[in-house]
Amino acid sequence: MASESTAADGSNTAAINRPKNVPNFSHVPWPVRPRDGINYDFVATLYLIGSALALSFYLLETKILAPLLVENDVDSTTTTAGESDSTTGTEENGEEGSNAWKEFASGMQGMYFIFAPFVPCLLWSFVVRYFWLKETKKISLDKKDN
Repeated sequence: MASESTAADGSNTAAINRPKNVPNFSHVPWPVRPRDGINYDFVATLYLIGSALALSFYLLETKILAPLLVENDVDSTTTTAGESDSTTGTEENGEEGSNAWKEFASGMQGMYFIFAPFVPCLLWSFVVRYFWLKETKKISLDKKDN
């Protein structure tokens, strides 16, 4: 049931009678206002996993695959078929493996951009989680008092 009341500025507001065991997030700014029925521990964990993937792909590209993305003068020279060792085929296999790694490295380039939006979402979820935990802790303390 809603009852009419007058605020300090003279406007009429409807006060909603809420049970004491339901969190009231009306004092929280709307961009970070938690919604009832959502576990923000779960939300923050998923955003943390996505952010970890973004960081992992970024470190993979910049620290591990970076040498493969740089063009070397030695790699740009080609050998003819007559100059390769035809009995063991080591140069052909080594060159083929090297080209596969270079192709993999070029395919992984920029992969972290896919997961980059998880980082600001992680920060947002920590703020929302803070307000959510604060209100749920307040409710649990009120239950213990009664």
